[in-house]
Amino acid sequence: LAGSVTMGPIKVLTRAVHKVADMTMFLVVGNDYTYIYNVSWEDPKLDHQAFKPGPNDTIITIASAGCNVFDYLIEGSRVTAVDLNAAQIALTELKAIAVQKLSFEHFFDIFAKNKVNLLKAKYESDIRPLLTKRSQQFWDKHIKTLKNVMYSGTSGMLAYIVCRVLFKLIGLGWIRSTVVERQSVDEFNAAVKRNGWRLNFFCHVIDYLISSAGFAMLAGVPSRQLELGLHRNNNFQTVFERICSTDLVHDNYFYYGYIAGEYSALCCPRYLKRENYDALRRSLNEKKLTLFEGTLVDALKADEKQKYTVASLLDHMDWMPPSMINEEMYWLQKRMDPKGLTVFWRSYSENVHSAPLTWLKPKQVPDEGDRVAMYWSTWVAKMDGSVRYDLRTTSWSKTPPKPATLLDLISTGIKIVTFPILQSFAKKSVVAKHQLPEHASKMEAFYESQKDQYDSFREQMLFARPVLAECLPIRRPAGGGKMVWVDVGGGTARNLEFLSVDTIRENFEKIIVVDVSLSLLEVARKRVAAAGLTGIVECIYCDFCDPQQVAQKLPKSGTCDLVTMSYSLSMIPDKAGALQSAAKLLKPKGEGVLGVADFFYGGGRRASFGKGDRDGITNILTRCYCEFTRLWFKQDHVILLTESMFDCVRDRLDFDQVPQERFRRRVPLLPLLRPWHGCLMAPSK
Repeated sequence: LAGSVTMGPIKVLTRAVHKVADMTMFLVVGNDYTYIYNVSWEDPKLDHQAFKPGPNDTIITIASAGCNVFDYLIEGSRVTAVDLNAAQIALTELKAIAVQKLSFEHFFDIFAKNKVNLLKAKYESDIRPLLTKRSQQFWDKHIKTLKNVMYSGTSGMLAYIVCRVLFKLIGLGWIRSTVVERQSVDEFNAAVKRNGWRLNFFCHVIDYLISSAGFAMLAGVPSRQLELGLHRNNNFQTVFERICSTDLVHDNYFYYGYIAGEYSALCCPRYLKRENYDALRRSLNEKKLTLFEGTLVDALKADEKQKYTVASLLDHMDWMPPSMINEEMYWLQKRMDPKGLTVFWRSYSENVHSAPLTWLKPKQVPDEGDRVAMYWSTWVAKMDGSVRYDLRTTSWSKTPPKPATLLDLISTGIKIVTFPILQSFAKKSVVAKHQLPEHASKMEAFYESQKDQYDSFREQMLFARPVLAECLPIRRPAGGGKMVWVDVGGGTARNLEFLSVDTIRENFEKIIVVDVSLSLLEVARKRVAAAGLTGIVECIYCDFCDPQQVAQKLPKSGTCDLVTMSYSLSMIPDKAGALQSAAKLLKPKGEGVLGVADFFYGGGRRASFGKGDRDGITNILTRCYCEFTRLWFKQDHVILLTESMFDCVRDRLDFDQVPQERFRRRVPLLPLLRPWHGCLMAPSK
């Protein structure tokens, strides 16, 4: 079934289903209608293995259902638990108040044995008076209709469908009888071997429901996260095999609870074990738990004095674009303990899935025996200030962008479309005026009449440019000092504006904007001067494909921290020469990084879920459309980038270490033309 994503129409339909599912899920979360998770779906055993929470820790984390939050509290840690969904906060707070007010026996009966009537009896007198107003409002509305704690929330609903409906329909009732009634791991494993075909069918059904039919929303999995694993076949088959390798009867409470409909005294979360109850109650009585409704960034902004030793981020960064991750890392950096911050997260991807996280140099946590079994990697990193996260900007205050009017769009569009016809006349004028070489004359002829509208028009077209800025590493060079950055084809220096003036002053010794268009460099110099950055930023006319000019005008080989090409490589005739020049400039051994944002021929292996060729082309219809797009751009001497174009420097640059970003956007005034935009980062080897 995973192979179905290679089929164009089905792939489009699947993505449409995902969009509807995403909208539904975020509607539920945004309106606080109900909670998604009635159980936190992250195994706390891995948390203890990765950072060993203790009384000296101050942890910020996602509240979810509170299970892992309580696990940290049992160890004496101070915890700030954050959730955008007020219903999740209400659930966590309900449990926390219940711990403080109820005996262990009553607490266990309610949250392990589903004695909802006992909860209703205790709610008004013992629990409600201590709840915050928001949580009171939620539970006043929902306590009357609550029938079963274990199958509550949308994930509980999904668990009920699977464990109580699908099991019966497919003939898997033996799972419950062996695990719950006979409490026998050996009998369960023997039954698994006997019922191989039923289990294979069951796994295919679950894969379809989750991957294609939108049921992932019930488990709180948005499409961006789901797509991290769609290149793998039979995901749930793998998950089921992992589950079978755990002790479902005595230890794996994640699945035992859903199969049985309740927990046992032996197989339950740590906060439901008698021996941990006093420690949990003590931490709660000492006010070590802070609950915050909102995003993690909101929580970090709210308390300037609070410093954290650990950020336990669960898997929520899987669905974030680089801009959101960058912002979250920025605020974590501002609130980290002076001794540093441990950042811990899980992912549905086998690898680090976003560029801003790569620069932390995370280490993979061994996760054999993970009882949840649904994550493909777990990571821990130390944030110590060697990598700097800064909020990106949209422009500098002294050079605000001019919004493009419809007339600007039309006039600039006409200039671009008619240039192939008029270029010979325009080029003669440029040659006579500036005595430039062939390619430089062509570029100057193309941009000379556009320079005043250049930025405003291309804001509507160069969509990967801000993504590149979000992905750039800002870090302390190993040899000390500040960074050196060469922006190739930097034109008007607009690319620099995505970093604030203060960020540039604090982190860069030299930035060199390179271009062959004198008109655009004139705009760049005015922009740099207005920002007061003339001492740091230099705008240079240089043919980046000419080794002699590169050697004469640019920094020495092996001395640059960053070389970027933002929508310039596609317009450079000698792409191999340009890439080789970039590789030579970069510092070796991962200290230098090449960043490219541009138009691409296809969506790449990530966008096609690992199917098709190197460029992500999976069928003849996609090939025809990409060819049409290629020919359209070629008339303006824009050559869409392919993976093979980078082969000339793969021996010097690592294109696999940092994940690429690929997406499609419309061309202004041409809504049917939707080229692929991409951003890639390649550290030196």
